[in-house]
Amino acid sequence: MARGRFDGPLLGEAPSAAERERRIAVALFVVTGCCVFLVHWLGWQAKQDASTALGSLTFSGALLFVMLSHELGHYGYARWAGFRLSLPWFLPAPFLVGTLGAVIKVRERPRSRDELMGLGAAGPIAGLAAIVVVLFLRALLPEMGDPDPTWELRRPLLWWAVGGPLGRVEPPTPTDPLGFAAWVGCLVTAMNLLPFGQLDGGHVLGAYRPSRRSLATWGVTGLGLLLAFVWPPWAVWVALLHAMGAQRPLEAREERTELSARGRWLGAAAVLCWVLCVSPAPTNW
Repeated sequence: MARGRFDGPLLGEAPSAAERERRIAVALFVVTGCCVFLVHWLGWQAKQDASTALGSLTFSGALLFVMLSHELGHYGYARWAGFRLSLPWFLPAPFLVGTLGAVIKVRERPRSRDELMGLGAAGPIAGLAAIVVVLFLRALLPEMGDPDPTWELRRPLLWWAVGGPLGRVEPPTPTDPLGFAAWVGCLVTAMNLLPFGQLDGGHVLGAYRPSRRSLATWGVTGLGLLLAFVWPPWAVWVALLHAMGAQRPLEAREERTELSARGRWLGAAAVLCWVLCVSPAPTNW
């Protein structure tokens, strides 16, 4: 038998902190997947049978694929750049779509403004790529689920950019599993790219113009309150960000460094992600 390196705990030995973190991350991911499936099947489907269970399973798989791609974009970039993040911890929830997203703890701040830009942009770019894959599958596979006329989910520009050439641009409904997962992914991406404190958009702005972070945070707050007249959840989102203390930005260790051309291109890509995903009033309520 060949000998290899063994990094796990020995029998009877307590697992290391890194091993505990991996176990918790995997457990939370599995629980979140189950929660997303159950919330969609029991809360969004008109009936519970084998066909709707397949639709809810498709939705949960597609949504977790988008979310995991986003988080691994952050994590993978940090590993490549040489600073440390925790593993993503997914947050299950018994309402809405079954999850409140995921959190990653920054254990070592980015060294430069380039690294801060990469950290902020990598997640949305990876997440957008996953959304495009889901929209391609939606266009190529047979329709699943019956349309729900009581819901009007408004389409961002990405819908036409991907679905237009493929001839599939009709609005999604909650019972359209791939369309609903792509729509939720677009909504979360657009919210995350607002130039506010600890959001991805806050990292992008902080790398591009560190002196404008505070002004942008309060500008987003005011804009969210104004947009609440057309879509009330914008005000709820802004209030939650302030309640969580997310207005405090992440700063690079060496903020006097200049942003490189590559960093500016990453920032432009992040802005493009936001333009493709945002909708001022994503629903009709």
